[in-house]
Amino acid sequence: LLACDPARIEEHTGRLPAIGGRLPDLTAPPPGCAFAPRCPLASDRCRTLPPPRVAIGPGRAALCHEVAP
Repeated sequence: LLACDPARIEEHTGRLPAIGGRLPDLTAPPPGCAFAPRCPLASDRCRTLPPPRVAIGPGRAALCHEVAP
């Protein structure tokens, strides 16, 4: 998702990068991270365990196994 943040895109093409895959069914969310099916960094724990909330800066947090210590 961060790759689609307009403030992080260096080349201004007027188009955001596409995120492959399908959106999860939010009426029956997956057991792990809702973004795991679409995330290139997803591992088995992402698909089975809810991600922890990790502080990444003042007033900022991420819900991601990959940024957890």
